[in-house]
Amino acid sequence: MNNATGAPIPVLFVLPTLGTGGSERVVFNLCLNAGPQYFPVVAAFRDGALRSEFTRAGICCHVLDRRGGIDVSLILKLLQLMRKYGIRLVNSHHFVSLFYAFWAARCLRLPLMHTEHSKWEMESRTPFWNGWFRFFLRNIQMVNAVSEASFAHLKQAYGVNSKAVLTLNGIDVELFQSKCDRVKLRESLGLKANDAVVGTVGNLRREKNQALLIRAVAMLKDWGRPCKAVIVGDGPCRKELEELAATLGVGEEVMFLGTRNDVPSLYAAFDMYCLSSRYEGLPLTLLEAMSASLPVIGTEVMGIAEVVSHNHNGLLVPDDSCPHLAAAITVLQNDAPLRQRISENGHRFVKDNYQLESSVNRYKELFTSLICK
Repeated sequence: MNNATGAPIPVLFVLPTLGTGGSERVVFNLCLNAGPQYFPVVAAFRDGALRSEFTRAGICCHVLDRRGGIDVSLILKLLQLMRKYGIRLVNSHHFVSLFYAFWAARCLRLPLMHTEHSKWEMESRTPFWNGWFRFFLRNIQMVNAVSEASFAHLKQAYGVNSKAVLTLNGIDVELFQSKCDRVKLRESLGLKANDAVVGTVGNLRREKNQALLIRAVAMLKDWGRPCKAVIVGDGPCRKELEELAATLGVGEEVMFLGTRNDVPSLYAAFDMYCLSSRYEGLPLTLLEAMSASLPVIGTEVMGIAEVVSHNHNGLLVPDDSCPHLAAAITVLQNDAPLRQRISENGHRFVKDNYQLESSVNRYKELFTSLICK
């Protein structure tokens, strides 16, 4: 849909950061695939590693530099952007973005669609902020959930049946069909041909619990079943995780690659994938690993258990249980038919349920419905 002059319709996406998390990737994919009918503008309160990808893709991106506490100036900065680009619709992601985007959109009487990425985030808010969230839900045009669990929670806990919609995150499956030379890739990372490699991708934060994977690698070494762990990503817990690996005597078995812009090809270096989070929204990296036809292991927690069916398209282990995770890695190491079956089922699961094109088209339908009102 275009405006009366035929020019693309400006849509403002509001994010807390430009880091490499799932919500940032969702917005990046939306901007990249929205088509000529929309002109995407991205506003983030803090900078991050993904900004370079936005810039290279030619996506209009602004970092607003949020100060501590409640920063009223962010509302004014958002208003300036809305006026500058003639924004017609606002899409906020996460509560902090909603808090500021709401007031700016309200000043200009713009429709606002908020996207919630995690049931856990909604449940963990204090009564004070939960009260504000209820107020915003009553006064915005639409709230969008990216997972079945979040969608159900919005309806049951907040009673927003008429405003709540579901848009599952999508994966560009073809992007993760690596055409690189696996042998050369592993050599470039210092991995040997016979190394058993468990990979994981994500921000190094406490809730991602990469420490569990490190402890499992140490346990496997004690069992005489050594493997390598490749951890892709960066964050506030990196130094702590590196120290843990050294303390447990697996400094050489655990590799920290930091933030990478070649993640889709890196999956080809792994033999299996592990997501050891304490909670998730809808875990994009797990879906990416399935797209890459990797057998996956996840903790049996919110978000992960929504996409992994134990012993069908992955293995589930109890939250924060080192022995169970070590045992699951061993099972996949030893059972080639199981690895093959899980890999095939996982790949098929993503193709059937989480295609990027379907997700983008759904967002565009919702945007059109709001702009036409």
